Amino acid sequence: MKLIFTPNTGYIHKVLVVAYEAGIVERLTFERTRPFDPNTTIWSFNPFGKVPVLELDNGEPLFGGLVICEYFNSLSVTGVSVYPTDEARWPALRQMMLGDGLFDATTLLRVEGWRDKAVWNLDYMQRERRKMINALDRMELEAPQFASAPFHIGHICMAGGLSYLGLRNPIREYALEPGDADFDWRANRPHLSKWFDAIQTRPSMQFKVELPEER
Repeated sequence: MKLIFTPNTGYIHKVLVVAYEAGIVERLTFERTRPFDPNTTIWSFNPFGKVPVLELDNGEPLFGGLVICEYFNSLSVTGVSVYPTDEARWPALRQMMLGDGLFDATTLLRVEGWRDKAVWNLDYMQRERRKMINALDRMELEAPQFASAPFHIGHICMAGGLSYLGLRNPIREYALEPGDADFDWRANRPHLSKWFDAIQTRPSMQFKVELPEER
C-alpha cells in the first residue's frame, strides 16, 4: 500500500498515528506530494485534489483522511482499535469531528488569505475564524474527560488539528480582530493545553516519516 501525503514532520498526521497503533506501518510505502503545486499528480488519485490518498495493492485509491484511518484500523494486528464500540463511541466521533473541523477551518482561512488582501472575503474569513475559536472552546470544555478515556480516534484528530494550528496559525497571520497578532490557542485553555502536551509523548504521536525533498 502506498500513502500519498505531505509528510511535514512538524505535524501530527492522523493516518500515521492510526497505522502505528494498528501495527501496519511496515506494510506502507510513502510518496510526497504538494496538492497546490500545478504539477501535482494527486488529481489522478483523488477527484477533489486533496491529500492524503491511500493507493491499495490492487491499484484502487482510498481518499479522505478519516476513511483511511478507519481502513488502517480494520487491518490492526495489535488488538488495538481506536474506534470505540460501546457508549464511548459517540463522544469519540464527536471529538473526531471537532479535530477535523478545526483542521478544515484553519486550512480554509489560510487559503483565503493567500489572495491579495484587497479582495479578501472578510465575512467568509470571520466565519472560519469563529469555527476555529468555537472548536477550541469546545475542546477545552471536554478536555477534563480526556485523560480517563481510552485512546481513540477523537484524541487523534483533535491532536492533529491542534498541531496544525501550531504549525500554521492564520488567526495570528491575518489578524482579523484586535489581539489576533498575538493569538495563542493555549491562552485560557489550561485543560486542553495540559492534555495536548501529555498526549504528544505517546509513541504513535511521535512517529514521523521523513522523505527527501523533491528536486
